[in-house]
Amino acid sequence: MNKLYEMVTRFPQTEVWNDSCSCAELQYAIGNGASGATTNPVIVGNVLKKELPQWEETIKTIIVLLAAALLAWALPWCYAFVCSEPQESPLTLYSCVTHDFATFSFEGHDDAAGYDPAGNPYTERQFDSIMPTVFTRRLAEEGRLPERIDGIPFDAREVELSNFVFRASPSELNRPQIGLYQLLESAPGREGFRTPDDVFRITERGIEFVKMADNRIDAEKSERFDRVMKKKGFVFPARRIAGSASTYKHYDNGYLLLDATGTPFQMKQLCGRPFVRRIERPDSVTFTYAFVTEFPDKRLLGFLGDDRGGIHALEADYSLHCLPLHPVDLRRERLIVVGDCFYWTAITERQGFERLTALNARDYSLAAEHETDFPAPKWEQTRKYLFPFRLVFTASSDKYIKPRLRDFSYLALGLNTLLAAGWAVYSMKKRRCRTIRVLGILVLGIYLLVPLLLTDRE
Repeated sequence: MNKLYEMVTRFPQTEVWNDSCSCAELQYAIGNGASGATTNPVIVGNVLKKELPQWEETIKTIIVLLAAALLAWALPWCYAFVCSEPQESPLTLYSCVTHDFATFSFEGHDDAAGYDPAGNPYTERQFDSIMPTVFTRRLAEEGRLPERIDGIPFDAREVELSNFVFRASPSELNRPQIGLYQLLESAPGREGFRTPDDVFRITERGIEFVKMADNRIDAEKSERFDRVMKKKGFVFPARRIAGSASTYKHYDNGYLLLDATGTPFQMKQLCGRPFVRRIERPDSVTFTYAFVTEFPDKRLLGFLGDDRGGIHALEADYSLHCLPLHPVDLRRERLIVVGDCFYWTAITERQGFERLTALNARDYSLAAEHETDFPAPKWEQTRKYLFPFRLVFTASSDKYIKPRLRDFSYLALGLNTLLAAGWAVYSMKKRRCRTIRVLGILVLGIYLLVPLLLTDRE
């Protein structure tokens, strides 16, 4: 019995670690009771010098695979950077004059300010006239404001107050949630809004307010809000918490909360006291998304999205109105609503597709629909023949940074086959043909071929 094994046996409370990563030394140490090992760059370097023939092939394989992963990210990016061309992203809105869609032209082609759905151009003067809610001030300066729209008197002040733009994008929904929120005083008085000195969180136990100065829970305030929320029927925890803590606004609608059952609630602070309002929902609807709005006309409290893709407008009187839109997958599709006191234009976008829906702002009835498919650019179509896939770390649909494989293409199999055949011929001439490498090139294509060529040597 050697001394190392004897010590470990007689003193089992002792842990012995081997100060090396040499395989031979580790086998000896583990066989004699060692439970771990320590290393540092100097030790690793010395071991590699001594055992390089043993590890050379493994190191080479690791380098080749890492280089292939890097090329899977870099080559498609460089190709897109070099070959992509600027594309016009026109804005299309519903005209309350022509009762049809019209597209803005920002390029100034042929002095056209816009186009109708058939592609016929509008002059600048014509386009201003059919979009009076957009160009209200310009028409007022020129004395060309309409007297009535759909039989309703055109009030420039009311139109400007009612104009709004609402956006809901997957990247804002698919992101890490901090879980801490600031609750403003909704009746601040003449001093205006001020940033509070605490934050709140909602857990399975209830709502808690935490003092930011010392990270202590404000038990009294937490108990006041918790009691009111439970009295109103709030089921903890919250499924969704939506609101704006910005102090740069004219009024505050507080927060829209979705409890564990998907029932919406409004919560805000009035004169230091909790205000909680339960919003009744149809039994067949379960809400999954909430968005607070604080537009100038104060007509809306926000928008709600249900589990079937429906979008609901929540008015200030707490009435819910399901908008006649096609189901919208908010985690994958972007929704933009551009509205005024006459009509709303709802724009649903995903890659290569756009759907326009015009709604009557008075009763939310459907006014018109239009769908457009956008063909992929030529460089994207060509890319399918060059690269079997691409590696990306970010996406427009979320805020996470992580590796992900996108745009798999079987069309690249043709090029991969040629590259694999070329490598097989090259390797056979050197009498070093390996089937695993040929198969790897057949799958990975140029991503694997380049590092193999760079690391190949006699």
